[in-house]
Amino acid sequence: MTKGSVYTAQHAFTLIELIIVIVLMSIMAAGSVQFISYSALGYVDTARRAELASTATIINEKMSRIIRDALPGSIRVTADNRCVEIIPILASSFYTLAPFTDSTSTVNRNEVRVININGELAQTGFLAINPISSNINAAYRRNATSPVSGYVSEMMATIDNLGTVDPDLSDDQSYYRFNAGTLFEFLQPSPQKRVFVVDNPRAFCQSGTRLFYYRNYGFIQDIANLQAGLPTAQPNRLLIADRLLNDSLVFSFTQPSLQRNGIVAYQLTLSDDTQASEILQINQEIHIRNVP
Repeated sequence: MTKGSVYTAQHAFTLIELIIVIVLMSIMAAGSVQFISYSALGYVDTARRAELASTATIINEKMSRIIRDALPGSIRVTADNRCVEIIPILASSFYTLAPFTDSTSTVNRNEVRVININGELAQTGFLAINPISSNINAAYRRNATSPVSGYVSEMMATIDNLGTVDPDLSDDQSYYRFNAGTLFEFLQPSPQKRVFVVDNPRAFCQSGTRLFYYRNYGFIQDIANLQAGLPTAQPNRLLIADRLLNDSLVFSFTQPSLQRNGIVAYQLTLSDDTQASEILQINQEIHIRNVP
């Protein structure tokens, strides 16, 4: 080499270095793919669980809102515990005069005098006074063409109209007339003189993997015939929720006592169709607000 000349060394990757780089890049790529994959799976799992939780919220809200305002003595559960039925309250007040089986002959058997609340009461429906009985079918057996005459299951009468007794009274009394001039006697008075205006019964039942809400099917006298008498299509059969495990819905009812209100309890299991192991179990209690 002569003085002043420049020597340039050219370096290249060896085969071993290339192999090491390829291996490291492969490891990094595999880790990145797994990270993205697990993140996506985590999002899908979270979305699936959130959907089940939303379904549970809908079930609890719908059933709680309807059942907690049930007429006292009207809650009944089928023998297989898959259905619960109640009579919903439209309005309530206090009566000043009503016909009972032990009322004197001077008491009109065709009307009930009530005190208006906020100046308004329901204009249609059925009247009920203290419909508590040891027979769970009592509030559902009606005979509108004759008085009760001690018949335990007669506790409601059909309303014909609501009229004012004396609008100048401070308590704003009004009266309910029974349908078509029917004579009627309630079985027993209310300790607090409460009178309820109620509507046709409602029911919740599981059918397969679905929970349905039933309405406008009338009064079914025996709970054993309830499921056979329920509507089979809209608008009187409404879908509340899907994805229930078969036969997972179980209702129970605890009668009220002097220390607490009646309680409707239920448990059910929701399951995701795409992931059999993804389940959500629900246990809920609904306290019945009203008392006789």
